[in-house]
Amino acid sequence: MAALLKVELVTPMRRLFSVDASQVTFTGEQGEMTVMPGHVAMITALKPGPLTIKNESGTELYAVARGVAQIDGDKVVLLAESAEAAHEIDVTRAEAQAKAAEQALKDKSFYDETFAEAQAAFGRATARLNIASKR
Repeated sequence: MAALLKVELVTPMRRLFSVDASQVTFTGEQGEMTVMPGHVAMITALKPGPLTIKNESGTELYAVARGVAQIDGDKVVLLAESAEAAHEIDVTRAEAQAKAAEQALKDKSFYDETFAEAQAAFGRATARLNIASKR
């Protein structure tokens, strides 16, 4: 039997899953990152984007928002502000959110904090649309 990772995805609202996987791929501080069993221990920022989990039953896709990823050898814990499985994504809602966030980014009359929130909203919406297009 091949070595496996224990992968957990947790948001403030719920624990989405705790599964055994052969690998997990997500967007970290330095870009896309794939973790396999035996990975060096580290903590990195989790950026909005796709989360791909490969296990015995195939590949699972999620859209995750910003957060933190903790890797410790054969365990990966992803703490995300929000996350959705590909089949849960409402494409119409995600398109409307992306459009609203894009408009907010074009508006130069707000403070830096508001700009950061608009960037985060745009990142979440585009991640959701990206994952929804792959299902």
